[in-house]
Amino acid sequence: MTTTAGAPALELREVDKSFGVKVVNEVSFSVDRGQAVGIVGPNGAGKTTLFNLIAGDLSPDTGTIHIDGTDVTRHSPRRRCRGGVGRTSQIPRPFEGMTVFENVLVAGTYGSSDQRSEAAAVDVVHDSLRRAAMLDLANQPAGSLTLLQRKRLELARALATEPSLLLLDEIAGGLTDAEVRDLVETIAAVSADGVTIVWIEHIVHALMAVVDTIVAISAGTKIAEGNPDAVMNSTEVQEVYLGVVEVAS
Repeated sequence: MTTTAGAPALELREVDKSFGVKVVNEVSFSVDRGQAVGIVGPNGAGKTTLFNLIAGDLSPDTGTIHIDGTDVTRHSPRRRCRGGVGRTSQIPRPFEGMTVFENVLVAGTYGSSDQRSEAAAVDVVHDSLRRAAMLDLANQPAGSLTLLQRKRLELARALATEPSLLLLDEIAGGLTDAEVRDLVETIAAVSADGVTIVWIEHIVHALMAVVDTIVAISAGTKIAEGNPDAVMNSTEVQEVYLGVVEVAS
C-alpha cells in the first residue's frame, strides 16, 4: 500500500452500514500516525461493525475509508493486512494444536507485505513474542493458555504482520484488574514504539491509560470526539452510559 506523505494513518469519511437498521451512521474521524485512539459506546453501539469496516471484513454502503492516504474502501482484508493493518479478535481463536511460536510464525510468514519464508520470519516472530510478553511461552501449546495468555498471543500474532495501524478489539475484556494493568503496560509500550492504535474497549480506565483521543458512538452515530477526560465527562456520553436504549447491534 502506497503511503501519502502527511496523510492520516486512518480516515473515515461519512461511513454508513445497515443491516435492516442503520448500524453505522455517517461516521467520520481521522487518526494521525503514531496516535492512539479509543472507541467507546454501550453494547449495540456499532463499534465492532465499525472495526469490521476498517479491517475489510465488511464493506460500507456509502462513504470511504482511507489508510495512509489510500482509498481502501473496496480492498480485501488480506490486502489491508499486507498493507499494514493488524487486528486482534475480541474472542481469541488460536490454532490450539500448534505452539505459541508456530501460531505467530503463521502471521509473520503470511500476514506481512513481504513474501517471507518461515526462516526469514523467525526474527520478526521472536520480536513480536518479546513485545507481547510471550517469549517464555513460545513452545507451549496454544490450547493450554490462560485467557490473558491467549489475549497476548492475539497481540503477538497481530504484531508479527508488522502493522503500521493496529486494531484492538476488546483485548482487555474478561481479565482481572491486575491482568488488565499488565496488559495496558504492554499496549502502552507498543504505542510508544510508534504504532498507530485504534482500540475498542468497555474497560474505560484501560483506554484512558493509553489513548490520546476518544471517539464515542451511540446507535451507530458519533456523539463525541476529543480529549479522553472531556469526552467521558460530557453530558451526552454520560447519559448514554447511564442507560439510553440502543437500536444498532
